[in-house]
Amino acid sequence: MRLPVLETGERCFDEAVNRLTVVANENYHEFARALQQQIEEECGVSFGEGRIKNKRERKEIHLRKGWKLDPVFRGLWDRIKHRTRYSVEYESAKLIESASRTLRTMAQIKPPSIQVLKAGIDITDDGISPTMRAVREARVSYEKTPIPDVLSALQRETELTRRTLVRVLTKSKRLGEVRTNPQQFLEQAGRAIRATLNQMIIDGIKYERVDGAEYEMMLFEQHELLSYVNRMLPVEHSIYDAIEFDSNVERRFAEALNQRSDIKLFIKLPGWFKIETPLGEYNPDWAIVKQSEGEEERLYLVRETKGSIEAMDLRSAEAAKLRCGKAHFEALDVDFKAVIDASAV
Repeated sequence: MRLPVLETGERCFDEAVNRLTVVANENYHEFARALQQQIEEECGVSFGEGRIKNKRERKEIHLRKGWKLDPVFRGLWDRIKHRTRYSVEYESAKLIESASRTLRTMAQIKPPSIQVLKAGIDITDDGISPTMRAVREARVSYEKTPIPDVLSALQRETELTRRTLVRVLTKSKRLGEVRTNPQQFLEQAGRAIRATLNQMIIDGIKYERVDGAEYEMMLFEQHELLSYVNRMLPVEHSIYDAIEFDSNVERRFAEALNQRSDIKLFIKLPGWFKIETPLGEYNPDWAIVKQSEGEEERLYLVRETKGSIEAMDLRSAEAAKLRCGKAHFEALDVDFKAVIDASAV
């Protein structure tokens, strides 16, 4: 068993991911008590009550009575229920220049190699221990091997025309490296061109509201919300009697909103509430109604909670979807922002 790590190799501390699920063949309470006692005895630690959660303890999250007629919710829903479509504009010349520049800076293409390890085994009274004897590495040459159709492979990866790809590869001055390692070249070049294309698409994306197309309110009733008890937070200012949270960031955010007098209503947007983007569907986190004391105007907000909002800390696809979400809600005249806590609401 290994603790989860991020793509960067760093340890993942998100409690929604960093969990151990155990399926026991005995009474759960007896199993949990015995396991906790064994860990305490062997590791010298002390557990509080309920540290090991029973994943079978799940509960339905209910809609509150009269939620459909709540004027605060209806005001919010009338703002965010509309569907949109997006269009993209970018100049081919800029794409070719940017993609070729990205290719010029990609990692060196290295020839494939076969590594042969020679080891011995020492058997003594203390046991068996392996000993490395030699390491030999042999290079693989593609000089006399047919090269795959580079343009067809990159077309499938990027959906660009062959003419555009030829210009990108020619300007990059890296095409000759395809003979060194065809597979590595195609993988790295495809990722580099696709990343450049995605960035230009997001930079030029525009959303517009589609007349007559909207999410139906009845979807709230058609999709049951069932969550584990230890991931539920009872709340007052919502159409639901509880909020399901996926991380400590979300839990603290919901707790703070539920305690504030200026927050008239907030909901965790269901999984079926999605926005179309060039990188796939995007499901925003929170929809909020805010009204400060003494002010008649209500603010309709959509917020995305993140552990960090620094661009370098977000995956490129994740950051791009946030930009698409912002463009979508701008078309609906709804304030959208990524935040780390409720103070930014």
